[in-house]
Amino acid sequence: MARSSPPTLSGLPVLGNALSFMRDPVALIRAGRAELGPVFALRMGPKRSVVVVGPEQSRATIALPESTLPVTPVYQWVVPMFGRVMQAADHEDYRRQRAALVPALAGRHHGDYLAAITDETRSWLGSLGHRGTFDAAADLERLSMNIAVRLFLGARFRNQHAARFREYFLDIAAGMEFFLPPNLPLPRLRRRDRARKAMFELVRPYLDAVRTDPDPDRHGFLAHLATAEESFDDETVIGLILILVYAAYETTAAQLGWSLILLLQNPKATAEIEVELAALSADSREWTTGDLHRQRLLFEALLEAQRLRPVTTMLTRHTAVPYEVGGYEVPAGWQTLFCPPVTHRDPDVFPDPDAFDPSRFGPARDSAGTAASSLLNMGGGLHACLGARFADLEMKAVLALLLGGYDLELANPDPPPAPGLGVSRPLSPCEIHYRARG
Repeated sequence: MARSSPPTLSGLPVLGNALSFMRDPVALIRAGRAELGPVFALRMGPKRSVVVVGPEQSRATIALPESTLPVTPVYQWVVPMFGRVMQAADHEDYRRQRAALVPALAGRHHGDYLAAITDETRSWLGSLGHRGTFDAAADLERLSMNIAVRLFLGARFRNQHAARFREYFLDIAAGMEFFLPPNLPLPRLRRRDRARKAMFELVRPYLDAVRTDPDPDRHGFLAHLATAEESFDDETVIGLILILVYAAYETTAAQLGWSLILLLQNPKATAEIEVELAALSADSREWTTGDLHRQRLLFEALLEAQRLRPVTTMLTRHTAVPYEVGGYEVPAGWQTLFCPPVTHRDPDVFPDPDAFDPSRFGPARDSAGTAASSLLNMGGGLHACLGARFADLEMKAVLALLLGGYDLELANPDPPPAPGLGVSRPLSPCEIHYRARG
């Protein structure tokens, strides 16, 4: 039988834990875990949240049905940016949109996607020169956005409109707002609304062209989506494309940056990966998805980077009906919070949790996949990240080209994260010195 509600972490009068959460949510949840265990409560003013950070409890809870833990109420911040798409849409619309995206992200297209990824990466590397410095935050973010724009909107759009797209997109992203009303007359929110209107006007002619001539070679992922069996209006199609670009700009670029930083902080693991990479063709235009799939050490290092530096700091669900976790009952109306940075360092699942040790995900130590299944950075249940395999392909390809062709060194041996809520990314500038081999 479930006991009472989870114990609440002490906080300030009236405000409770709100200020500490806004200042550093991961530190607050780490302190709550140490004091109260893997399931506890926070008080944010009048609102209550349960925090679930134990690996087993997290896996079980995040898999609860949508009727128990819906995401739509907590993803309404997406609407002013991209419209009612994905988690911001009603549940049935979300299922329809997700079903339309699945075929376009399927593995049979990954060979074409890989060719575009390596082409964009070679173009960036070609602009660097023989030696110098690049920014593991800003430069990899720009690269990831260029890759996403090319794949999702086509090479012609990328070549003609990349600069304008980026300008509009950054204004939209700067208008993300979790707490304030979305229509306040603040300058950044007004810029967001103007940029969103301009962005839709920029993309709409390409959508019209796709509906007339749905050739994926010319129009990229947009052609798959616009001609999906499930039809959507223009606003939804464009919103879906933009939220996919947003995922690449926000999460893939940040995880790629942290992965590179961790590898450069651990030269022994990097040297072993470079030996493995030597089996790849010297010409990346000849690479196949199978070639990258066989880079087992690189894959394990990426998993370890996602464990130590997950870019998703918080996953949030609304509690629609009461449920039990850890012997407690969570009341309806509470938020349910998952915190990958804390869950990923549970010593019962990850011994010596602060050490960078990719072998913990290798077949000798994790043949049952227990360690890998404890990672929460890609979500879980119905809302597990659709683009996880695509993001994995991009990170493998970019890292293979960097580690295989350059000597790299961190300018700052321990780069800090950027401040603020949301996605955890390296603070820019995060300089990396490079020198081309050969």
